[in-house]
Amino acid sequence: MFKQNLRNYLRPKSLRQILMYVFIGIMGLGVFLTRYDAPLYQQHIVGVVESAKQQRQQKTTDQFNNVDYSINQILEIKILNGSRRGEEVKVQNNYFKSGALNQAYRPGQQLFLNHEAGNDISIIGQKRDTLVALMAWITVTLLLVLMQLPGLLTLVSVLINIGLLYIAIKLNLNVTNINVVLLFSGVGVLMAFVTLSLALGWNKKMAITLSATLLSSIIALIIANVVMTLTHQRGLEFELMDYITQLPQPIFLAEAFLAALGAIMDASTDIVATQFEVQEAHPEISRRKLFAAGLGVGRSIMGALTSVLFLIFISETFAMSLLYLRNGNTWGYTIEINMVLGMVQTIIAGIGIVLAVPIASGLAAWFAHNKEVAQ
Repeated sequence: MFKQNLRNYLRPKSLRQILMYVFIGIMGLGVFLTRYDAPLYQQHIVGVVESAKQQRQQKTTDQFNNVDYSINQILEIKILNGSRRGEEVKVQNNYFKSGALNQAYRPGQQLFLNHEAGNDISIIGQKRDTLVALMAWITVTLLLVLMQLPGLLTLVSVLINIGLLYIAIKLNLNVTNINVVLLFSGVGVLMAFVTLSLALGWNKKMAITLSATLLSSIIALIIANVVMTLTHQRGLEFELMDYITQLPQPIFLAEAFLAALGAIMDASTDIVATQFEVQEAHPEISRRKLFAAGLGVGRSIMGALTSVLFLIFISETFAMSLLYLRNGNTWGYTIEINMVLGMVQTIIAGIGIVLAVPIASGLAAWFAHNKEVAQ
């Protein structure tokens, strides 16, 4: 029964579905061809590992009793592009078993190589475009097959948002003294507008959701800025942000706004959509009851959304925090170096989610309510 239902679901029923399957097939062929795209690379040498032989293994122990093994490999690599195409070379690869700084290589893997003095060749890293293309193809296939038109709109939204973010980054790099907070906040507003327009359409529901999202995000950012000003930003080590080449505080606020925007938009969408459904099912409902319905939805999801944000933050910092702890650093120092800024951004997003519950509920109750029905 399940197989029959699956076949019926996947069977193309229109020209649009046929074109969708053709597009998925072309993308799959493109994934396969990335395995043979080495001649397209001009700046780096690409080689494939023909064989890998382990020469020696040495145990190392540091002052904190962390044990690791240093291993030496001899790789036979066939060059796939450039003037030395077809040539086979031997390259040494020294790596640690923990894989913290480098990795072992296996036959069949493709690598990026670099010329050193004379004819010596060193390894830059593994060529992973096939893996990235495969993951992208799986994602696109699932979206199109399972969600069809909404999935296509989701892909379009993601591509447009990537383009907007790229434009913002280019402006930040090329325009002197540009206000980073206003720039990326403006881009965030455009991204939210594009996402909600494609997901909900141009209607009252979209306008209410967008208004609630932006209002909650802006208020949360204002609260955070006021608190940081009153506390003189004590405990926030902005200079520890990675790869910062300009004032870190505006970058931090811009990051916080963009991070909060998505979660707040999710909460607002759920609340407003539910209130519209309740309004359609019960046209005679009062504004007060419609507002209470929105609050009920918001209270049930805000804990889960905040937890999701916290888990995402933990996953980003877990590996580096564990490395700090294993090397004799205290919990306080580890948290200060790796976690404080991310925790503050999570708190800002959490404030925005909490604010979104009454704001989205109130706006939807007021504007979605059927005014022709007596209170």
